[in-house]
Amino acid sequence: MELTPLRAFREVCRLGSISAAADKLGYTQSAVSRQLATLEAQLGRTLLTRHARGVRPTAAGDVLLTHAAGILAQVDRATADVAAAESRPGPLRVGAFPTASAQLLPKALKCLHRSWPDLRITFTEGVTPTLLPGLVDSTIDLAVVTDYPPGLPAADGLDLIHLLDDRLHVALPVGHRLADQDEIDLAELAKDSWVEDYPGAAAILTSVCARAGFAPRLEIVCGTWLGKQAFVAAGYGVMLAPGLVVPALRPDLVVRPLTDPPTRTVYVATRAADEPCGAVDAFVEALRTSI
Repeated sequence: MELTPLRAFREVCRLGSISAAADKLGYTQSAVSRQLATLEAQLGRTLLTRHARGVRPTAAGDVLLTHAAGILAQVDRATADVAAAESRPGPLRVGAFPTASAQLLPKALKCLHRSWPDLRITFTEGVTPTLLPGLVDSTIDLAVVTDYPPGLPAADGLDLIHLLDDRLHVALPVGHRLADQDEIDLAELAKDSWVEDYPGAAAILTSVCARAGFAPRLEIVCGTWLGKQAFVAAGYGVMLAPGLVVPALRPDLVVRPLTDPPTRTVYVATRAADEPCGAVDAFVEALRTSI
């Protein structure tokens, strides 16, 4: 069943006149009559009966009219939804490493939505070695990544936009022997136990401690950043804390800057071959504003 004859039938029933419906729809009267005849032929039923002042639906026509209202309303809604989807920007697919999503990403998204209120965002959290291939494969549109441990994985065809240099801190349990110091030399923690939240982070810890002349005694590797904080707060060790995440740490941890602190560089990575995109540019600016 085609929609044009169905719309013509609905309009004829609403106005009670074929000629009035033709005027309303912008057709000739004969064109509307042909559409009605097509509809009756498809259904094998008489749908309209004539009377002195025009036409009215038969019993079969009344049934069709009830269904036509729902069918045409659904089609109109679908048409409007498709048009709206094409006019809305996005979705913008964003990836970021875990500590960037603790504070920086939520603040940046809030800032972005002030100027792009209709922009849809999807977010993927991951480590840099998995985010960059996702960017190359077009799984995501941009990624917030870091070069620590030193050096970014090779990923051709990407542009890197410098965002910030993030200093590493150390988090201690309350009552730790060094908690009263304003600044801590990492070598002073050579005999402490260390806590990490995933194996890749342990590589970062090993690299940082090697610079200070010792190998860390890693006793606890837990599955989450929250768990890592809980073990440190309970006195089971100490941990490194990037500056990005310091404002989001538990209040029962003592956070101190390191002497000659190791620094990781944070970038926004995009595909070099992509056409200029206002949403991507706006998001990068929102990230800078949120630092």
